[in-house]
Amino acid sequence: MSHVDVVVVGAGPAGLAAAALIATTASVRVTVIDESPAPGGRLRAQIYRRNGSWFVGGDRARTLAHGARESGVTIESGCLVWSLDTRSASDRGAEAEVSLDSPPRFRLGISGGRTLTADYLIIATGAAETAYGLPGWTTPGVLAVGAVQTMLNVHRVLPGDRLAVIGIDPLSLSIVDELAAAGAPVQGVYLPPPSTATGPFTRPSEIFSRLAELRNLAPNRLLSAAMHVLRIPGITELVARLWPAVGVRLAGMPLHLRECVVGIEGDTGVTAIRTSRVDAAGRPMGREKVIEVDSVCISGGLHPLQDLTRDCVLVDIAELGGTVPLHGPDLETTVGGLYVAGNITGIESALVAETQGRLAGTAVAARITGRVSQADLESARTDVETARASAPISFMPRIVEGRHRMSELWAAHSTREATV
Repeated sequence: MSHVDVVVVGAGPAGLAAAALIATTASVRVTVIDESPAPGGRLRAQIYRRNGSWFVGGDRARTLAHGARESGVTIESGCLVWSLDTRSASDRGAEAEVSLDSPPRFRLGISGGRTLTADYLIIATGAAETAYGLPGWTTPGVLAVGAVQTMLNVHRVLPGDRLAVIGIDPLSLSIVDELAAAGAPVQGVYLPPPSTATGPFTRPSEIFSRLAELRNLAPNRLLSAAMHVLRIPGITELVARLWPAVGVRLAGMPLHLRECVVGIEGDTGVTAIRTSRVDAAGRPMGREKVIEVDSVCISGGLHPLQDLTRDCVLVDIAELGGTVPLHGPDLETTVGGLYVAGNITGIESALVAETQGRLAGTAVAARITGRVSQADLESARTDVETARASAPISFMPRIVEGRHRMSELWAAHSTREATV
């Protein structure tokens, strides 16, 4: 068994930023645990346009990892956390200070049968892709967006010679841009079949409303202006009815907002997709069409990962992406000494995750040293809000409402705790 002052689980932008700040500010032992073979998280596979140029996530990941190591942080890649035991806040009190004579708050079981203990813990495990099924979705050659990104941007391998993308959301439109830049031939981007899993985003009118918020992803100013027009009340229903059957090209690829994929063909590998026209409400109609493809990319969105937060109070806030830990303005949870940062708190961009990591790191450093000022915490909070305001896209269309709801729930929780 070994002991460190702070453990960070997750070596994405949030975890690396938090670890580096704590090690630098508090001069304590910090270890980052991550199951991937190299630090950086999903950032390693991200390449997208920002302010007229390409943002290469792999470069940023290497910079963050180098900064953390230079600060004295130990990064254990390819290491899995398989258990977490916490001392509840009631055992000691959320605000109690850690002393050399007191037992550690956290005990983690990690790869190799090892045990690691810590006085403070930051969980920054990010998010996972949400899957939805349709006939043939387990056929070899059907991939999630993250897998396609990794093939393209990490391994430099094309997913196929003729690809179809299912799902129209920020993730799928991002991968379309990346596929176009890589010269990957894409047959088209299609709606998923209507189901409870895909929700309202199989209805063309809902998709058009979403596209209005994603105008920053448009490859040219003309299309961006057209997407901006979609914000006019009532216009989306009209556009949905008039959308051409052949689709409209986005980054050189047909965007089919009136056609959904109802099945995927193939035994040992993908050979084709079956599609159907849909009405303005997203209901399939008419005869099915068979389109030859050799690979399929399915985009179902993201949800926060909560594998290690069982001892925290969890709340379901759909606007944030699903179940998230109840947390305060400095990302502390209901378990004393346990903080969260990044997409585990709600689905946002890598830049927001990085600033959240610095906020959590500032809060932990303040608890350890007692020397971090309130002004430093306020500045870290402001940095998060600035990153949110400047984010090129919003993965959750009502994220502001979700954050407001989280603030209300935390205030109510704090009031109850104060009266006990």
